[in-house]
Amino acid sequence: MTDAPKSQSPSQPPSTPDPLFDDAAERFLLELLDVPAPSGFEEPAAERWRERAEEIGATVTTDRIGTSFASSGGTGTRIAIVGHVDEIGLIVTKIDSKGFLKVTSIGGWDAVVLPGQRVRIVGTPAGGPVIGSISRTAVHALDATQRATMPKVDDLSIDIGVSTAEEAKALVRIGDPVVMHVTPQRVGGAGSTRLMSRSIDNRVGAFVALEAVRIAKERGIAADVVAVASVGEEIGAGGATAATYGLRPDRTCVVDVTTPGDTPGASDLGDLALGKGPILSRGATLTARVVDELIEAAEAAELPFQLRAKGLRTATDADQTIKAGPGMATCLVSVPARYLHTPVEQVDLADIRSSIDVIVAWIEHVATKEAT
Repeated sequence: MTDAPKSQSPSQPPSTPDPLFDDAAERFLLELLDVPAPSGFEEPAAERWRERAEEIGATVTTDRIGTSFASSGGTGTRIAIVGHVDEIGLIVTKIDSKGFLKVTSIGGWDAVVLPGQRVRIVGTPAGGPVIGSISRTAVHALDATQRATMPKVDDLSIDIGVSTAEEAKALVRIGDPVVMHVTPQRVGGAGSTRLMSRSIDNRVGAFVALEAVRIAKERGIAADVVAVASVGEEIGAGGATAATYGLRPDRTCVVDVTTPGDTPGASDLGDLALGKGPILSRGATLTARVVDELIEAAEAAELPFQLRAKGLRTATDADQTIKAGPGMATCLVSVPARYLHTPVEQVDLADIRSSIDVIVAWIEHVATKEAT
């Protein structure tokens, strides 16, 4: 993989330095991050994910609610690698007489980050995305009380550059999904492996899961490794629950992102940091013996990882997969990422790479153990 040309403009997708990913994997990751697909409207991202799965020779299926599966086709123990493909977003609830759009949340927004953002509205009658902005009264027109008041999502409006309801309705329908209009960007200067984008939570997990299947297939690992691009995690994780119930895997590894301690305001999370490898969680809603296998495999392969304790829930698909059906043995691999649930989530590509490597090492470890 080559460095980006010096003439690259800020609007162009970043290039990832060798040897983290090959060109096809890099291109897929950037395209997957850019597809608008909030919870309930995941199909565009799921479709791109399935296209990539077919490219790597996986066996591809979907279930009735939109979760996608890609199997390595191996025999032996069945291992599910689950990454949710949905993102947070907004949804149009009303079009007023002047053509402004009212919205409400899909998933958990901190509304303070929304005013002034450019947005992309998809699924329109016109057949293409509509660009708009989330409006807020200019600061010098606000009184002291208004300036001190935190915005609420339901109080915000989107301006799409029209003047009447009729003009707006020619472009937008009630129920159209909305995402922030940003594209993946490299940050940190020449040679940096940092990437900033919306939807890192959790297209990164869906990417990791599929790369693990690709590698398992290439290596001929004696296990049926199934990548799962689950739907609906941001609104309750129903997709992962149904998926693992249907698959009945021997082990499940959920892949998501999590806030590290090197993020401003998050020092209570300890020394967890970007660039130090995946975060492996121990504790509630996880299966201790499977987590131990994961740690043993990473240590044996001398791969970097970090540990986090979870005393209650993980706030990921793992909270649901472990109790699906008769119960599914579950572990959690988290890629450290800053500024989650904002349009400028940030991840270190080296952590994505090492997350894949740890999971593949674990798959090999399990397959070897189960064969003896």
